[in-house]
Amino acid sequence: MAGPAGGRARPSRWWTPVRILLATAMLVGTLGLVTKGPCAVDSGSRWFSEKPVAGGASYARLCASELPQEYATTGLAERVAPWSEAGGRWPVNAVTLPVGALQHATAAVVHTLARSDVDARAARDATEVERDRSVRREAVAYTGLVAVGSLLLLLLALVALARSALSTNATRPWPSWSRPVASLMPLAASPLIALLIGVGWDLVGVALVAWGLAAWTAARARLAGLVLGVAVLAAWWPVVVLLVLGATALLRHGAAAGRLLGSATLTVAVGGVVAFAVTAGDAVTEPVRRWLDHEGGVGSLWAVLAELGVDVSSTVVVPIVIGLWAFAVSVTFLYAARSGDVSQTARYAFVLLAALLLVGTTYAPGYALWLLPLAVLAHPVWRDLLWWQAAEVFLVVATWWHLGDVTKPAGDTADVVYVVAIALHVVATVWLAARMQRSAAGRGVPASEQPNVVDQLGR
Repeated sequence: MAGPAGGRARPSRWWTPVRILLATAMLVGTLGLVTKGPCAVDSGSRWFSEKPVAGGASYARLCASELPQEYATTGLAERVAPWSEAGGRWPVNAVTLPVGALQHATAAVVHTLARSDVDARAARDATEVERDRSVRREAVAYTGLVAVGSLLLLLLALVALARSALSTNATRPWPSWSRPVASLMPLAASPLIALLIGVGWDLVGVALVAWGLAAWTAARARLAGLVLGVAVLAAWWPVVVLLVLGATALLRHGAAAGRLLGSATLTVAVGGVVAFAVTAGDAVTEPVRRWLDHEGGVGSLWAVLAELGVDVSSTVVVPIVIGLWAFAVSVTFLYAARSGDVSQTARYAFVLLAALLLVGTTYAPGYALWLLPLAVLAHPVWRDLLWWQAAEVFLVVATWWHLGDVTKPAGDTADVVYVVAIALHVVATVWLAARMQRSAAGRGVPASEQPNVVDQLGR
């Protein structure tokens, strides 16, 4: 896999590297869907368990997913639009504008397929609707549709990245490798994809970032800014990629960087105005507030302090986090702009995003998917990536078990497994960033002079 051809290898005209890449991603994604199968039996009962805590059994059985509850408890089962108060009948589903649109569209497909009687549900008590078996069956279908859609987005992202990897354009935002398509195999075969597919909407941001980077490589800066702007509207983290890409391009590709940032700024501004108009601002302010909210944070260094009995007020944590973020962004932006090397965008973006997540108030399981494509683009070394992903998988499992009271001891004793998992995650992430730096320092060959950049698309 992704290695040099052996002496007995027989070339195939149909099985090109890109097709092998896509087949691998489909296999891994399908494996992830199959492993979610036991969670969906009996109308998804494991997703809706409320003992010993809300969703506790789902966490304990590694069936954690925000999607079934999202459908059943926010009014989507009654075609209530996201951000709508619905007269107080349902809690406000405050999500970003693009994700809310996708939620509503997916729910509409489920209603069409299931022929749901929405009017009859609206006449019943909301609690009864939430617990109705037909609603829960639809929630299972909703989760499956989102998971399959996420897999399709991943495949399209891989195609876009593969085309960009084969380009000889000097503005490609990651280093050129001797086997450009094969270098993407760690992304297609990632265990994180198998574990986290169908858990949330995180792959939407991953796909948008991939398309934005592909548009930039194709010398379409305005389109890249538009796509990355939409990505920022869908999830906050793509702003890191946008800022770093603009910084590295500023010195040698100033005009293109201006078009990129200008297009992205306009897209975010228009999207922000629409979000405020349609959702009374909840689509913009609520996700940010939730992320900055110290209470209920999981998987972070602050969660370790809380587990060890150190109570730090959110009025102290939030200013510290914002200050550390500002410092990290400023230093990385200046360093990237000074380098003027667009091919190091993925590495700088990984380091900055990792720093922001490590000091942030929470590190939800899906956040590992944000780092994954940047890690693969910057440093496609199987051994290093697998070690890092092993730590991330351990953290995901430990977090779910902690929330499900599997490893949490009685009383006020700290959950040792949970604390160790967070510590390993921090060490592994810092170690991978150091490995990237060492690899970049020792490469020594300009991107334009890398060998074997050939057309492997099978056109």
